[in-house]
Amino acid sequence: MTSTILIDASTAPVAAGDHVARKSRPAGPAPRLTTAGVLRSEWIKLASLRSIRVTILVTVLAGLGFSAMIGMLWSGELTGAGTTPDPAALEAYLLTVSTASASFLALVFGVLGVFAVASEYSSGMILSTLTAVPRRTPVAIAKMVVLATISAITALTVVVGGLGIAALCLPAAGPSLLAMPVVSGVLGTIVYLVLFALFAAGIAGLLRSTAGGIAVVAGVAFVLPIGFQVLSLTGWEWVPVAAQYLPSSLGAVISQGMVDVASGPTFWGALGAMLAWAVVVLIPALLGFLRRDAR
Repeated sequence: MTSTILIDASTAPVAAGDHVARKSRPAGPAPRLTTAGVLRSEWIKLASLRSIRVTILVTVLAGLGFSAMIGMLWSGELTGAGTTPDPAALEAYLLTVSTASASFLALVFGVLGVFAVASEYSSGMILSTLTAVPRRTPVAIAKMVVLATISAITALTVVVGGLGIAALCLPAAGPSLLAMPVVSGVLGTIVYLVLFALFAAGIAGLLRSTAGGIAVVAGVAFVLPIGFQVLSLTGWEWVPVAAQYLPSSLGAVISQGMVDVASGPTFWGALGAMLAWAVVVLIPALLGFLRRDAR
């Protein structure tokens, strides 16, 4: 003979520990994701990467060291002449000392942009990121905002620090610090470096490879100008015109500030062209991030 025992869970005794656990369990819906939370998570991920910290440290030290070397050499030439330099010469001195390093530091900012995106794919962390934040658009926007912020802080430290070094090496240039060419050249150089980092992030988003992204960024920064110099031997008229819109050439124009140019892009034209370089790769990279498999 088989007997059946029915147990009513509602009348079953509850242990004291279980009662406390049930009582302390929060009621209501689970906490939802916020924009600030996504930004905070991306900031923590980037700031905790050793490669990012080393890249920023190398950028700051190299930039300030290069500015100090140029400042000491050029200030000695200006003061050794025995005459007071004119305001135009002082403005050129300040801009050169503070922004001359941007031509080769652009590659370092490019490496920073590649690391910010490709490191998650190489480590597989992108899967954890998309599990925590299933909607991909906030993730992409947060990555670019955090990268732009880090790049802007780093560029500001290098360029403004170089400007301070220039003023220390040649105190007579102090009154020219607020001249329009100097201010526009300094701010423009900061924007240029940020845009180049975003351009590199777009390349990394398309390739999803750290080595491939760095190779392409290095090619655009250094190899492409050499290629155009070789093409200029052919005598084709379009070659020198197109070479003026390479990122390296645009950076040289921007670092001069708002001054009259005889030919080629102006200050604002160069900034617009550099923005176009970043947008052209960021848009397909974003579309690929939204539609392609994360693996």
